[in-house]
Amino acid sequence: MARTVVGLDIGSSRIRAAEFAPGKRTPSLRKFAAVDLPAGAVRGGAVTDPEALAEALRALWAEGKFGTKTVALGLANASILVRQMDLDWMPPADFRKALRYQVEDALPMPVDDANLDFHLLEELEVPGEGGEPRRISRVLLVAALREMVDGFVDAVHRAGLRPVSVDIVPFALVRATHVKGADPQTAPEAIVDIGFDTVKVVVHQSGQPQYVRMIPGLGSDAITRALQQRYGWNWEDAERTKVMAGLPGFAAPEVERSTTDGLDHPAQRVIAAEAETLAAEVRTTLDYFRNATEEPSVLSRVLLTGAGTRLGGLRELLEERLDVPVLPLTVLDRIRKPRRLRLSDDDQNDLAIPAGLCTGVAL
Repeated sequence: MARTVVGLDIGSSRIRAAEFAPGKRTPSLRKFAAVDLPAGAVRGGAVTDPEALAEALRALWAEGKFGTKTVALGLANASILVRQMDLDWMPPADFRKALRYQVEDALPMPVDDANLDFHLLEELEVPGEGGEPRRISRVLLVAALREMVDGFVDAVHRAGLRPVSVDIVPFALVRATHVKGADPQTAPEAIVDIGFDTVKVVVHQSGQPQYVRMIPGLGSDAITRALQQRYGWNWEDAERTKVMAGLPGFAAPEVERSTTDGLDHPAQRVIAAEAETLAAEVRTTLDYFRNATEEPSVLSRVLLTGAGTRLGGLRELLEERLDVPVLPLTVLDRIRKPRRLRLSDDDQNDLAIPAGLCTGVAL
């Protein structure tokens, strides 16, 4: 039996995990499970209650009956720095050793407090001093506060699990969606993951990440909290109303239609205003990428995933505001799944990050 690994996606309100066995062409999904997190255990992509998170992880393993305790962990935190940099070229082993000295002046944190990694984009020659060519490595630098990373790793260890890799969620999303052998000249594609309290945006071209941004304070919970504030509802009632009402024109069939103001439900005024704020921030983010490239890029499409996709009409709103096709992200056509494993629509939406985290992991 092939060895397996569990991709672990820890959000602010829910943990999702999927067990995969590696395959020659496509990974094989074995099991999937998800559990809710106690309120406040994780906030904004950082652990605030390690024991509560560990207890939720133990409950997740009991629920999923996973056959391994080996995990690939994903992180998404707005404090994680992801920046394109041109650094002096060195042989790979020397480059990694010298990385901290090359980037310390560019970090918003002390280099000794940071976990560093990088994704090589290309190696090229540029004009140097005196006109002599200078060889450089163009990379996406990733820097995360060691304390933040250790918070997740500590909770995973407390739950009796063994982390073998830690990666940022945007990179996992690229691996989950990219098809090997695709035309390298294909126009860039964006992936937007609307989480509970953080929106993740990554742009890649043929599997090569080009730009990453994680936006705190936006996500599905921002809309729910706006409804709570407007109507004085508890969180559960506001969340349920949000999902049922959706954006104007996308209410659930059981919602009674209004004939006075053109809305399906009065709450849609609040929902629409918050959704417009989210769409504007995503558009600003993608406009920045397009304008920052040497040749302005035209996106081929946007793939949408995350908890926010449960809001009816959001995909259509983003497509209108971004002026580019927006499609739901699915990985079911890139993995093998046993027939006996039943997955709801929400489960299928939650597979992307765990699948990407498990892709390429050495067991």
